[in-house]
Amino acid sequence: MSNMRLHVRVSPTTMGLLEKAAAPGDVSKSALVDAALQKMLAPKPDASFESALTRRLDKMSKSMERYAYDAAALTETLALFVLYYLCITPPLPEGQREGAEALGRKRFDHFISQVGDRLMGEENFSRALLQHMGLEDQRQVGGAGR
Repeated sequence: MSNMRLHVRVSPTTMGLLEKAAAPGDVSKSALVDAALQKMLAPKPDASFESALTRRLDKMSKSMERYAYDAAALTETLALFVLYYLCITPPLPEGQREGAEALGRKRFDHFISQVGDRLMGEENFSRALLQHMGLEDQRQVGGAGR
């Protein structure tokens, strides 16, 4: 399709800008005006899609921040428990080890059962712990304590 001719009037300021842009010789004035009109008059992309995508990414970002906070809290809890266990718990005499190991296995099985129940259900120990300490509301509002 051949280009159509159009006669327009522009202000001296606009004409000066157009001549300055076309001065290097890479682009003609007609091509610059054509590109500017296309950009100005072309249908805009769907803004609702972009805003929905932005909201979704913000929601995912907040979720990731919560997961990172939970992981840090759990890591610190485990580290303190291991430190306490290794520093405070005395070793058992040889004669008591067999009974203690059997009791330990039984307690461990109970512990694993409790962890499984919590992972499968709605109850969450870290959330309950934070609520008990009064930190749950702060974390939801703005992430205090991070």
